[in-house]
Amino acid sequence: MRLRRKHIICSIVLLILVGRAFLNSIVPIRSFPIEGKLVFTDKYAPDAKLCIPAAYTGTDGKIEGLYRINGVSKGGKSLKERVSLHPTKGIVISTQWQSANGFQQHVLVKNGKVRSFKDKRKFRRRALCNDASNPDSLFIIETKSRMTMNEFAEAVSKNATNAVNLDMGRWGYGWNDKRKLSRWAAPFKNWQTNWIVVEQ
Repeated sequence: MRLRRKHIICSIVLLILVGRAFLNSIVPIRSFPIEGKLVFTDKYAPDAKLCIPAAYTGTDGKIEGLYRINGVSKGGKSLKERVSLHPTKGIVISTQWQSANGFQQHVLVKNGKVRSFKDKRKFRRRALCNDASNPDSLFIIETKSRMTMNEFAEAVSKNATNAVNLDMGRWGYGWNDKRKLSRWAAPFKNWQTNWIVVEQ
């Protein structure tokens, strides 16, 4: 009797896991809108409505690339393009700053065109995007499973005109209102160096 019950439980667990894998293969990403003014900051904001790591942090403990906070540009060696958080246009990807706040990251989609990447590693990923149907509306997309950068860019392009990658990994911890993101990541607020936030 006990053996039969154990077999039934194992079968149910297996069905749940297979079901989840199947659903993830159909819809490999999830998204949620950003409500409120989004800004880039190098200050941890535990009371913010939304708080998500943005640019990469180097092994030297500094923000990688150029960044801009309240109109002041900072940072070192940079990528070609800059991601400006525009008050009315969402994200603007350009070689020049287009607003008082911004950072640098890998561009996944620009003006509806998908970028390609040599990196074939699979990771959980997150992106900041402009809504294709409403360009001045921002939203976040996350993968439900591990994907290559190319796979992620293709998936994101179905709903976004512009999209940039966001920092993840062990310090990809963040939240949107009461919803905790990246449950596998501990809140490494002393390791992460920068965030995009919406204040309360």
